[in-house]
Amino acid sequence: MAKNLATDMAPPFVLVAHYFIAGAIFYAFTAFLLPFYANEVNGYFLSSSIASLMHLYLLGFVMMTIFGAMYQLVPVVLEIPIFSKDFAYVQFYMFVSGILMFTFGLWDENYTQILPYGAMLMYLSMLIFIANVFLTYKNIFRWDIVAKFIFVSNIFLAIGVTIGFIIALNLIYGFYPDILNLVQMHIATTIFGYVIMTIMGIGMILLPMFSLSHGFKQIAIEMAFYTIIVGLVLFLIGSIYKIDLLRFGGVLFSAIAIFLALYQMYLIFSTRIRKQNDFWAKNMMASFVTLIVSFFILVAGIITKNDTYFLLFGFTLFFGFFTFFVVGHIYKILPFLVWYQRYSPLVGKLKVPMLNEMVHEKVADTQFWITLVGLLLAIISIVIKTPLLFQVGTVIMGIGTLLVIYNIYFTLVYGIEELKQYNKGLENGSN
Repeated sequence: MAKNLATDMAPPFVLVAHYFIAGAIFYAFTAFLLPFYANEVNGYFLSSSIASLMHLYLLGFVMMTIFGAMYQLVPVVLEIPIFSKDFAYVQFYMFVSGILMFTFGLWDENYTQILPYGAMLMYLSMLIFIANVFLTYKNIFRWDIVAKFIFVSNIFLAIGVTIGFIIALNLIYGFYPDILNLVQMHIATTIFGYVIMTIMGIGMILLPMFSLSHGFKQIAIEMAFYTIIVGLVLFLIGSIYKIDLLRFGGVLFSAIAIFLALYQMYLIFSTRIRKQNDFWAKNMMASFVTLIVSFFILVAGIITKNDTYFLLFGFTLFFGFFTFFVVGHIYKILPFLVWYQRYSPLVGKLKVPMLNEMVHEKVADTQFWITLVGLLLAIISIVIKTPLLFQVGTVIMGIGTLLVIYNIYFTLVYGIEELKQYNKGLENGSN
């Protein structure tokens, strides 16, 4: 009953759809731009053009999708309604406007003057999200491991976006000389402190639910929770006081936390009832493999101080791990939301579809393999510094993106005509 009640407390589907649809559009837009960055494979990994693209992808696709999922999942996890749905709508429009202004100002030096205004809009919109989550926590009565992950990850998000806003202002006014140090802290708090921690937390809900796993122990994820907090705090202190030993300790603890989380995911998969490797399972496996690979690439970059490794790390993490994890869960979450909004009132009155019928499975499976092939080609191109191969790989990845967009559309319009006919029949019957 509690879980059913919590589902009823979730915000209207149209709110969550705002975030998912916008995320898909940003995903497609980023995929379209990627081939034009072919010459960047020989460049500096922190160039303004690469920073623009990475922010467009991370903020527009990854963060947008996470925000939408959080507005749906937080009431279910905490079993209390989100504090304000109006805040969520305001945040959405401010966030979209801020992303467009910020990334364009970062990309084109002729429009640098709009960069701080875009940064301000994004900063305020994220603070609205964080405040909405924290105010929701006022009435929480059950602090399980997922609730802890969500709460702490939002603390790191607050720190990370504050640092990011300072960086944006520094690009204009130049008041802090060591901008690379700020960038490292920004990456640590936003990507590892928020995105990775959020994925760890919600993974403990979504992975068992979608794989029908049960009976597993969760000591590994509980250890990962405290370990990654220690790692991030050590890294931040080491960065503030320029103590390399503390920064190294932070990286080490964070690495241990990630491997503990991966081990927890393995435990979940090993107890799953649904053994077949459907398109969701393939995406999850690919996401975890690319996460491990990206981490070893990062370690190689830290040891060698070679820019190519850092560029390769960012590309593998963003377009490998994040893409496969987010897309795989879109294929599961979106059909459920559409089904719940459109078909749950008709159970017992009309034949309702199964959730897997609301995704075109052949298209989803084809999209997975196309994306994987394109990603591998792009990774190889960065290693051997071949711009043409990068263009080929990213164009192939772009085709995969179009298939994701098609499947999202397929889910959103699924059964609409049949329901119109059903409702028309009810109206004729009543007349």
